[in-house]
Amino acid sequence: MPPAETIVLSTGPDSDGTGIGPPETTGMYQDDEHYIEKIAAMWAKDQRCPGGYAYRLDRLPTGYSGWVKPRGGDTKHVDRYLYGHPSGKHFRSNNEIYPHFKHLQDHGGSVGCPCPLCSGKKTAKKATSTGNSMSSGSPAERSGFFAASSSSRPTKSAEPPRTDPKFLQHLPQGRLTSDSPAPAQRRKQVDAEGTTDLYRLLIDKLQAAGPESSVSENIIDSMSPDWRAGNEMLHELFASWSNLPSYVPRPGEVVLFARNVLDDGLAWDKSAQTLRRIDAQDSTWLDKPRWDVGVVTQTPEEPVSPEDLTTLSQQKRQNVTYSGFRIEPMSEPSSNDKHHARQHKYVPLHAIRPFAFWRECLGSTEETERPVTLKHAMTVANSLCILGKYSFKGTWPSATLFARGLYLGPEMIMVGDIVRLFPKPGEQRGDSITDVLAVTSIRLRFVNLDEASDDDYDNREAYVNCLHICGRAFTLDPKRSFGGIGKSPATPGQRGAPPALSGFGTWFYVGDPNDGKGKLELPFQRVAGRFYEESAVRAWFATPIDMPPPASFQAVNTKPVEKTKILDLSQGFAAIRQAREYSLQHDSRIDRAAGKSWFWADTRIEQLDLHEINGRFVGVKDENRTRKTMNSWRQALEVMDGKRGGVEAYHAARKQRQEDEKRRESAAVPGTSWGLMAAATQVDSTDQDEIADDDAEDGEVEETAEDVDNENENAMDVDEGQPPSARAGAANVIDLSAEDDEDELMIE
Repeated sequence: MPPAETIVLSTGPDSDGTGIGPPETTGMYQDDEHYIEKIAAMWAKDQRCPGGYAYRLDRLPTGYSGWVKPRGGDTKHVDRYLYGHPSGKHFRSNNEIYPHFKHLQDHGGSVGCPCPLCSGKKTAKKATSTGNSMSSGSPAERSGFFAASSSSRPTKSAEPPRTDPKFLQHLPQGRLTSDSPAPAQRRKQVDAEGTTDLYRLLIDKLQAAGPESSVSENIIDSMSPDWRAGNEMLHELFASWSNLPSYVPRPGEVVLFARNVLDDGLAWDKSAQTLRRIDAQDSTWLDKPRWDVGVVTQTPEEPVSPEDLTTLSQQKRQNVTYSGFRIEPMSEPSSNDKHHARQHKYVPLHAIRPFAFWRECLGSTEETERPVTLKHAMTVANSLCILGKYSFKGTWPSATLFARGLYLGPEMIMVGDIVRLFPKPGEQRGDSITDVLAVTSIRLRFVNLDEASDDDYDNREAYVNCLHICGRAFTLDPKRSFGGIGKSPATPGQRGAPPALSGFGTWFYVGDPNDGKGKLELPFQRVAGRFYEESAVRAWFATPIDMPPPASFQAVNTKPVEKTKILDLSQGFAAIRQAREYSLQHDSRIDRAAGKSWFWADTRIEQLDLHEINGRFVGVKDENRTRKTMNSWRQALEVMDGKRGGVEAYHAARKQRQEDEKRRESAAVPGTSWGLMAAATQVDSTDQDEIADDDAEDGEVEETAEDVDNENENAMDVDEGQPPSARAGAANVIDLSAEDDEDELMIE
């Protein structure tokens, strides 16, 4: 039988190898060939390469070498070792080596690698393909933060033939000619800035654990510059927001604000069914306010009090820049024209209304007279982004990611909020809101992962996820009461019923009030928005007692409006529904052709398509946020964390960055605001570089075997195994022991 033709698979350029061999080479000799063939065979099997061929690597990853030690002079029985791992330890078997090799090829680094030397866990099973019909990788390949570069794909050569695997996915399996390509390697699972896809990282870890084991860990995205810079601050903000009433606008929210209201008050005109300005001192009615719609970019330096809902105190009147909210008008999404955002205004609380009440604020105003920013805000009503991701748990092929909050259209919803729910189709009247939910968790569910491709950047089947809101439900409809009509009344402030529910009527439990884990879980689309306290609703839609009845103010030829009741849970219902219908038709980012009805963004900046916040360029307009810069920041983080080779790579990148900055400075026009802003940013960046250099000179951070054992003993304490600089960004880690309920009651 003739020997099989050999196909060479190219090893990627990324490696963490140290180049250090055995401490004592007496009686040993180097032999890379064994691992070149064995690892290639395992890799080819994972990639579903055709049978009938011999596979080999063109080389081992840089810095790794294979060594052989005969047993007692017996040349037939030898022990083989692979040296070069950053831990200083060696691999003893192919099953130990392969997960690390595959991780390097897929992710370009060892962070998150499931191999025994990186994770401290013993090999539980062979690192071979799982055999999932839609998955192209083994459990070993599905973990880690970094993905391999495109240059790591196998290439074709004449002697012996090298293959570019991306073409084979469209060809039948079986014996092919020597020129036939091998299957595609998974490309880098990174975004446009080179940051590793967090969801893919977690899914890889889940599959690496297999169906026999579960994964439960806190999210520590240690190599994401954004996470390291903002995670701790975000958790502090969540803590502070949780202590504020729901009527206080939160940063990033879209709200209505009256431009011409400062000393004046606002009151509800029952005859015109709209808001009008009033002179509280003279008890006289004035004209309608000039409404605008914008994004909250700063909150007051001074504390907010309930009195601020109706008026601005004399003390706060002196400097509204400290007592008011900075609001930047909403610019058109998917447009480069962002001039509206530059017309910002500091607005007192009593001149602000939630976006859900835009119809109440604008009354029967003709569409042509409405502010153009209203349409801009309505366009993003069917968009969302998750923030404050803090934990991931599951068993292959399903998992759940927990988050502290999300931006749902104009509003931010967070754990601890009470939200109003749209009526359930087929069970409730479709023209009113009767139910609320006290949010206990926000969950991103991953399901049927074994049926999806492991490459999120190809055109194959994507993994399925669904965002759910979980909590205790309460209703004003006695027919929906647990146990029968009106059988389970809920008293605000008792037995889990939030005190804020008081003032709206008689409430009932939807679930069993005696079951501490009897929560409901429902899709995010059912959430209409935040529930606001009685004091806020009365301040917004009541008429002061000392005000005389207003004269008829309704303009000629305006459309009649529906009468609005105070403390009506359905207020804003029609406005929210109309905004979402408008967004579905006008937000070009929604892939309607694929049957999508929502735009999922990674950040609030992307969700609202913001280019500038508080006078600083952000998102696509941030000239300092390039892929090159982000990569240099990641290298700086490696230096801070004491990673081997990080110092050299960081200094090389820093030198290149400084040269680029000098070229930009020489090309900049002196005296322009753009050039001055860039120069200021460069000075700040240089100062930070010097600090990083000083820290880097202190040496490397080493992790002992005891540290690894402690880390593996408790999956919920994984942050303890992280470098101090990474651990600082994981403040207030949450214990999920209270989140084990199955939430069997599900609202579709």
